[in-house]
Amino acid sequence: MRSTYMAKLIPERMDRTFHLVEKQVGPVLSMRRAQVAAGVIIGAVVALGIGMIVYRRLARPTLASRIKRLLPEDLRPSSIKHALG
Repeated sequence: MRSTYMAKLIPERMDRTFHLVEKQVGPVLSMRRAQVAAGVIIGAVVALGIGMIVYRRLARPTLASRIKRLLPEDLRPSSIKHALG
C-alpha cells in the first residue's frame, strides 16, 4: 500500500517542481531569445552596411573617367586624335 502511495506522490511532486522551475526560468529564456534575435538583427544590419560601403568603393568611377566626363567634347582624347589625324 505504501509503495502505491509513493508511486503516485513522486510524479505529482515532480510535476509541481517542474512547473515551479518552468515559471522561474521561462522569463529568462524568453529574454535570452530576444537578446539573440537582437544580436542577429544588429549583425545583419552591420554586414549590410559594410557590403554597401565595399560596393560603392568598387563601383566608383576612376579618376580618368571622371576627368573625361568633365572635359568638353573638343578636348577629349578621342576628338584630338580624330582632329590630328
